[in-house]
Amino acid sequence: MRTMPAFHIYLLGSLEHAGLDEVLADIGLAGERLEATTTIISPALILLGTGQAAPQGLADISVAFPADASPAALSHLLHISMENVALRQAVRQLEDQAKRQHRQFEELNRIGIALSAERDISKLQAFILTTMRQLTNADGASLWLKTVGDDGQPKLFLSASQNTSIDNTYQAFKVPVDEKSVVGYTVSVGTSQIYDDAYNPPPGKPQGGKGFDQQYGYRTKSMLTVPMRNYNNEVVGAVQLINAKRLFETKLTVANVPDEVVSFRPEDLEMIESIASQAAVAIDNRNLLDSIQALFDGFVQASVTAIEQRDPSTAGHSGRVEALTTTLAGAVTKIDVGRYRDVYLSDDQLKELRYACLLHDFGKVGVREHILIKAKKLMPGQLEVIQSRFEFVERSVQVKYATEKLEAMRRGEAGAAVLTEIDRRLEADLEQLNQWIQGIVSANEPSVLPEDKASMLEFLSEQTYYDMAGRAHRMLDPQEFRFLSIRKGTLDPQERLEMESHVTHSFHFLSKIPWTPLMRGVPEIAYGHHEKLDGTGYPRGLSGDAIPIQARMMTISDIYDALTAQDRPYKRAVPVEKALDILKNEAGEGKLDADLLDVFIAKRVYDVTGR
Repeated sequence: MRTMPAFHIYLLGSLEHAGLDEVLADIGLAGERLEATTTIISPALILLGTGQAAPQGLADISVAFPADASPAALSHLLHISMENVALRQAVRQLEDQAKRQHRQFEELNRIGIALSAERDISKLQAFILTTMRQLTNADGASLWLKTVGDDGQPKLFLSASQNTSIDNTYQAFKVPVDEKSVVGYTVSVGTSQIYDDAYNPPPGKPQGGKGFDQQYGYRTKSMLTVPMRNYNNEVVGAVQLINAKRLFETKLTVANVPDEVVSFRPEDLEMIESIASQAAVAIDNRNLLDSIQALFDGFVQASVTAIEQRDPSTAGHSGRVEALTTTLAGAVTKIDVGRYRDVYLSDDQLKELRYACLLHDFGKVGVREHILIKAKKLMPGQLEVIQSRFEFVERSVQVKYATEKLEAMRRGEAGAAVLTEIDRRLEADLEQLNQWIQGIVSANEPSVLPEDKASMLEFLSEQTYYDMAGRAHRMLDPQEFRFLSIRKGTLDPQERLEMESHVTHSFHFLSKIPWTPLMRGVPEIAYGHHEKLDGTGYPRGLSGDAIPIQARMMTISDIYDALTAQDRPYKRAVPVEKALDILKNEAGEGKLDADLLDVFIAKRVYDVTGR
């Protein structure tokens, strides 16, 4: 007689069959009558009489017996039916397992995608812990990352923690990577640990949970601790889950832990190990990206420092322009009225704008220093040369009139009236020289050149004096006359072109940086910060919408900071109200974006620089 699986046999209703009891007894089984309230346990077999229907949902574990079947046929049919039911149940279990594994695969795939997409490290860690808790019904979870302590020894830093039953369990602290704590032991040996009761660990393993429990009035029982391995298979941390529950929503107390907490299942371990590996790689990648970001930020700050060291008078300008522009961009993003109510700049676009602002003047490294820091119209030392020249002319005039007096005396014509007249002409010439040199000093200032000063400079450029050898020289040489004749500012047309070339230099420099797709607009934004809406800007003379909105924002901020800067040697700081009036006039002339300027003023964006 074959050995059959352990079955429970149910007889439907008033099933009667000659020899059935003997057959069941022969194979070591007995049957009982099936009623509406009968609970079907597995494995089970329902025996039906001819014409009887199986109860709803139980057709796959039922078999009908012909009333005239012989005991031998009945026994054979019963054996086959039992084997078929066992096979169907095995298939059902395999199907259920396959479905469960498919669901787990889908869940792991979803988690992997989510881990790759999350950029915020805090949100990433919270997502990891929440997902693991939901998949295992764990009450609490903590994430530990490997680091180096002040003593140079490896430590585990508690990076994040969660607990359904207790609020605010997070405390920033470190534990050594050793065998005194469960997480330390797990990382040391590099294998996962399952505890049915943290207070009674397996032999040779550390106890866990008591210190935490005493602090928070908790009872840690079941525990699952899994090492986190990165793509190099290095252990970079650990995830610890505590107290698997029958129902995820249950809040635990010390009293209900024995009834509500269960052990973590072996299948939990496999799934959590998989997620932990994905999490380790995701955290590694996020930390690597953060390191790259910090490296690039350092490069940007070093570039700004290089600019400011070449031109100390504009120190802080790039940072202030960045603060003003990003604040204006943030304000524009939030408004829901006006021309730009539909404009929204994402965090990545704001970062792109930030870099463009910080680096917008980097091209000044290509401008010659004497032009970059030129505070007066004349080059350093030129005014002193002119003053020395006029002192020589003054001495020459004095010698001239002294010689005239001497000649008059020799001729016997040195009467009082004659000498007085010579002195009068001497004083007049000296006064004229003094006025001219004072006019030159005044003309050297970066203020607007008056017409009378321009006429005086033109006259002096045509006048000559004679040196000790009798050679004639101009009172002002051509370069001095050109510089002193600058109508506004300190740069002549050639110098201004060189100064304006810094925008093109910036663009070429920034274009050489392999920006990510999200940052590729940095060069173009910086390229447009001196363009004007009416096409009068430089270097390309763009107009209207050809100028990116971010560049238009930066133009307003750049002009405002230049006007209100208190550290420019060639100009005085303009009060805030006057600076805003100048900006309004520029907008009224169609040079600046009036709608953006309205936001700049209405939201008091200018307050961000404290001016």
